[in-house]
Amino acid sequence: MKPINFYNVFILLAVFFAGTGFAQSNKILIVNSEKTVFRYEKIATEFKKVLQQNAYSWTEFNLDDHANADADLKQLVQQENPALIYCIGTQAYSLARNVAPNKKLLFSAAINWRRLDVGVGTYGIANELSSAQEMSLLHYFFPTIKTIGLLYSDKFSREYVETIKKDALNSGINIINKSINDAQEISEVLNDLLPQIDMFWIISDPVVLSNKESVRQIFQAAQQQNKPVYAYSDVYIEQGAVLAISADIATIGRQSAGLAMMVDQGKVPAGTVQSPAGSTVTLNKCALDALKLQFNQDALDSVNKIVGCEQ
Repeated sequence: MKPINFYNVFILLAVFFAGTGFAQSNKILIVNSEKTVFRYEKIATEFKKVLQQNAYSWTEFNLDDHANADADLKQLVQQENPALIYCIGTQAYSLARNVAPNKKLLFSAAINWRRLDVGVGTYGIANELSSAQEMSLLHYFFPTIKTIGLLYSDKFSREYVETIKKDALNSGINIINKSINDAQEISEVLNDLLPQIDMFWIISDPVVLSNKESVRQIFQAAQQQNKPVYAYSDVYIEQGAVLAISADIATIGRQSAGLAMMVDQGKVPAGTVQSPAGSTVTLNKCALDALKLQFNQDALDSVNKIVGCEQ
């Protein structure tokens, strides 16, 4: 049995209240950073399904369809006067924040939302699970792991890392964090960090993950020193991460819709940013076996996907 996720209760309540006589005719404007990105389009599809079920109308604006997106979006906002603008991706949020600063904004799929210019009347679904959730799951999967290392930029991730360290202590895990200002520092800092830790954690920091070379350096160094890598997204499984716990894409869309309706009805305090309601756990059995890493076999029931070695 997979563990029950109590965030799902929020989604059900939001849809229930919106569907029991409280549905509004207010229009929502959906701004998508790039509709050709599967993740973004899946979120948009699930978001619209919930709106349709609750008699909400919407208009869509895809940035990749407009050569002059700033002007076109500003004109559309003036024409439609939406009750709320739902932004999928960082680019969409930044543009909407610029052209419609007085509108209620809701974002999702924005990497490291803490670095965004979040103003009054802004709401969101975080791109990552709460650090408390991740720490609890990591301790469940790898009970022998006692020290985890990570790299981050103080400019973008300081608050997030402080939260991680507090939640880690509650799970009996020590965090050794190293701040960098430029991706060129990664190799040198890793050489000092890796011997001190049992596992390396890749967080969604824009400086650490500024390019493909940065990612390659992390996995190359970890492999050379036989250190497992845990990541916030399953895209790093192919690189060699032993485990990835990522937010469930479809659930983000549905959760965003529930939050949008509650915002429209004035039921949510300004500045609310929720953790994702659902998660997808991917285990790299090939990397796990290669490292001879001890793993809690009972935790396999909580894994959504197991990746083996290529033949």
